[in-house]
Amino acid sequence: MRNYFVFILILLVFVSRAQKTQIIFDSKNKLALAWDNKERLSNGTALLQSNQSISAGHRVVNDVTLFWVLPDKKTVDAKQFAGLFFDDMPLYKQGIALWRYKPWNSWTKPMKMATASKMPEDDVQFYYWQYEDGVYGAAVPLSGNGFRTTLGSNNAKWGSKAVSYADNKNIDSIPCMAIAFGKEPFELFERIYSTALKFMGQGENLRVKKKFPEPFNYIGWCTWNASDNGNNLNEALLLKAAKSFSDNKFPLGWMLIDDGWFQSNDRQLQSYLPDAKQFPNGFKPVIDKLKNHFGIKYIGVWHAFNGLWNGIDPGSVLGKHFAPAMFSWTQKERPDKEDAPLKIYHFIKPDSDSLNVFYNHWHRYFKQQGFDFVKVDNQLVVEKMAVNNYPIFTLSDSMHKALYRAVNKYFNGAIINCMDMTADAYLNFGTSAIARSEEDYFPYEPKENYNLQRGNAAAHVLQAVYNSIYFGQMVYPDFDLFQSHNPNAIFHAIARAINCGPIYITDNIGEQKFDVLRPLIYSDGRIIRSSTPLLPTEDCLFQVQDAKLFKASSTVRNAGLLGVWNAADADIVEGSIKPADVRNLKGNDFVLYEYFSQSLKTAKRNDSFSLKLNRLGYQLYYVVPVINGLAALGLTNKYNAPATILKEEWSSNKVTIVLYEGGMFKAYCNKRSLKITLNGKAISGYVLKNQELTINIPKQSKPVISISW
Repeated sequence: MRNYFVFILILLVFVSRAQKTQIIFDSKNKLALAWDNKERLSNGTALLQSNQSISAGHRVVNDVTLFWVLPDKKTVDAKQFAGLFFDDMPLYKQGIALWRYKPWNSWTKPMKMATASKMPEDDVQFYYWQYEDGVYGAAVPLSGNGFRTTLGSNNAKWGSKAVSYADNKNIDSIPCMAIAFGKEPFELFERIYSTALKFMGQGENLRVKKKFPEPFNYIGWCTWNASDNGNNLNEALLLKAAKSFSDNKFPLGWMLIDDGWFQSNDRQLQSYLPDAKQFPNGFKPVIDKLKNHFGIKYIGVWHAFNGLWNGIDPGSVLGKHFAPAMFSWTQKERPDKEDAPLKIYHFIKPDSDSLNVFYNHWHRYFKQQGFDFVKVDNQLVVEKMAVNNYPIFTLSDSMHKALYRAVNKYFNGAIINCMDMTADAYLNFGTSAIARSEEDYFPYEPKENYNLQRGNAAAHVLQAVYNSIYFGQMVYPDFDLFQSHNPNAIFHAIARAINCGPIYITDNIGEQKFDVLRPLIYSDGRIIRSSTPLLPTEDCLFQVQDAKLFKASSTVRNAGLLGVWNAADADIVEGSIKPADVRNLKGNDFVLYEYFSQSLKTAKRNDSFSLKLNRLGYQLYYVVPVINGLAALGLTNKYNAPATILKEEWSSNKVTIVLYEGGMFKAYCNKRSLKITLNGKAISGYVLKNQELTINIPKQSKPVISISW
């Protein structure tokens, strides 16, 4: 019994140390949050849109406070929000809101927040901030019980806004948001998402639990821009593209047939089958030729979440087949045009067995034709379909489950989710592993600008990296396709190379720049990628487009990748880099190797080096710990050299390194008398100069290098 009480005492001490959050209610039942003995949020009030006060509930898990509201009546008006709101924060220093912008409502972008209450009225998907004492805070909207929640402002306060869009009777509680604090921002982001997703019953929707689908381990080509946005899409274009890559001995791994292949009317789906003018023999003959003659491993196909952009044509054979199970909704024909007319569109009811039948039959047909994966676009459409029909989160949950049931059955989970940066989509990803995390890539234009909503390479990369702060918690972020013949192609390429997502292009046929593309891949077409998402360094978390160096990092094994860009609208930016810019690296002694200049220097963890970059300039660094006087860099003819090392084993005076293939291998080495073997045979054809070891390894699979001294 005595040991039992000692155990309880130890447990209480542990909990009190782990949970630094304090929930405080004042005499007027206003809510405040304190952390580390300082008040961080104050005057919290649960409200309906009518300003009617309601009750709130909370729970603290993993030092994350989870909030929900309790409406006094069992229903909330379909258009009315319910939520929890706070005043601006004491000792607030700076903040970033990831806001889903209009008119398409597809993507988010980072917005600097001088004060929290100045954030947009709604559609903020993630918000993080910092106090004057260096402590960070973060807020994640929670959804469920039919309600989708975003963050936003309301009457000089900020907080959560949950809306159902339709009948929501018998609601006991409405999820609001998770709030947490910490001194290490990336630990905070991981902790709040892990806790929030589990609280919502979405624990499987964590990237660290997901397997990267096999097709996307290879480099791909998409028809979209290369076919003039689908206007020139046909069988001949696919074969011409395949021949172009084959003639240049480029090992293309997959092709994606994007939008433009459908039988449709007013962008409404009329058939599972392709347009006979574009694909007169269906898909199968051309897919067979792409695979068997040109050696392309995988072929994918695009479709919209609701079949096609405007649903299913009720007058078509397909529409008449599903007519008893369809419902309708009204929306603007185009969201980007003020005078666009309202139109009525149709899709399958979420509570009908026909929803599963639709996706299952279509994907079965795709599989029979030879397809290996799908890209599913327009996932934001649910917020239009739901109005006065179904609670939005319930509708989206049903549609995503039906979709993924078919994807898992026929394609082993291989899907690219798209137009998905809304909580009703991304909170229903389940085990789906890959999703677009930024605005579309737009081909180069001489007059392009830095607008984050449709800008140049700098705007594209910057938005992708910031969005990955929250999207990378759930999926392997997809930075979208790009073109190697874009004048700023390498700016794009290195960001994708040191991210952990898929890599694919939409090059115009015959215009490919293979010198830009080959460093992205191995000789068999497999992409070389990091293990973690590419995220801003801590000192760039609040920078956005300031005229400073923009830095982002990722890791692979115990090595770091550090990308540095001039992503500002400035002729020159200045700043500094250091090994500590890459988080979670072990050791205190490092090598910094820059890919383009091939310069190598040693540094302690916090040693800093000044740097200047011209407009749209970039550099790429490997940050590798030095062990026993040696740091293996990998195949430095590739952008992501550290990822080319498959295995590294150490003994006191020997290291054995397994590479994926042959190439230019480099390492830092401060030893003079070396014995080096390649696949067990001693070699002398290496160069050791200025502590830089270079070995040119002939083309082969899985070479083994042993270095001893």
